[in-house]
Amino acid sequence: MPYLLIDAGNTRVKLAMFLDNEMLFKEVLAYDHFGSRLPELLQIHPIQNIFICDVGGKLEAIIPSLQINLPIAYLTAQSILPFENLYESVTLGSDRKALVAGAMALYPQRNCLVIDAGTCVTYDVITHAHEYLGGNITPGLQMRMQAMHAFTGKLPLLEWQGAAAVLGTTTDACMQSGAYYGLIGEINYLVEAYQQNHPGLIVLLTGGDAQVLAKSIKTSIFVNEDLLLYGLNKIVNHHAE
Repeated sequence: MPYLLIDAGNTRVKLAMFLDNEMLFKEVLAYDHFGSRLPELLQIHPIQNIFICDVGGKLEAIIPSLQINLPIAYLTAQSILPFENLYESVTLGSDRKALVAGAMALYPQRNCLVIDAGTCVTYDVITHAHEYLGGNITPGLQMRMQAMHAFTGKLPLLEWQGAAAVLGTTTDACMQSGAYYGLIGEINYLVEAYQQNHPGLIVLLTGGDAQVLAKSIKTSIFVNEDLLLYGLNKIVNHHAE
C-alpha cells in the first residue's frame, strides 16, 4: 500500500514516497504551507496511508483540521521497529529511532554511527546485528551561540554565520570559531571512540548543519539529508513483513 512519509522537524516538513527502497519523490515545506500542499499531493499520488515522525508535535494540531480520509499513523513508543532496542529508558525520540532504521536500510549488517546535526546534535549507534545501543546528545551550533549569550553578562546574541578562522580576533569571531571548532572536536573525538569498539564503523551525517560540518570532519563520512525518510520507509516495510 503506497505510503506518504512525513518527517516533521523543528523548522520544516519533508514529505516523500518510496517504491521498495527507492525514493520516488520528495518535497520540503514550511509549516505554513503544509496545510494547503498536503491535500494537493493526495490528489496527485495514489497514497493510501500516511506515516509521520513528528518530533515537536506541530502536526498534531494541523492534521485534524485538514479532514483527511486516510489512515494516519505516528511513530511512537509503541511502534514496531526493525531493530532490537537496548536503550534503557522509554524516552528515545522518534527521530532517533527513524534515523537508525535509515542506517539499517542503507547499510545492512554494518556497524553504524548516525550523527544528526540539528538544534541538538545526536549520536546513535546501531550494530551489524541490528542492536540499537544508545549514544549522546549535545548542543548544536546555534544553541551554543545562544548559551554563550544567555549565561554570561556581556557576550552578544549572535546568529550562526559560518565557519571562521580557528584564531578569533574579535569577540564575535571568537564565539563563532569556538562554537564551530568545539563541535568539530567533539564529533572527531566521539567518532574515534566509537570506532575503537565497533570495527568497520560507517558514519552517517544528517540534519540541517550536516553540510557545514562535513568538510571539517577528519573521518570518512556519508552525508544523507534524507536519512530519516529512509528510516520511516524501513519501518513501514518492516510492518508489512
